Amino acid sequence: MPIYEFKCKKCGNVFECLCLRSKDRDQMRCPLCGCKDTEALLSTFSSVDSGNSLKGSSRASSPCSSPGGFS
Repeated sequence: MPIYEFKCKKCGNVFECLCLRSKDRDQMRCPLCGCKDTEALLSTFSSVDSGNSLKGSSRASSPCSSPGGFS
């Protein structure tokens, strides 16, 4: 799902929003002050490869891997 992080340039509030269309991002308002002057932030994402099992892979035995395949 396309969840984006935004920061309000007026009050500094950082918030997330599910934006299904680019139009949604263009019309974003801060939920605290209602300001339209927001900026999209760079954020990380997580994905799961449902086609491969972690059993027996080198990722499963890595000390950095987390249960469920999320990073």
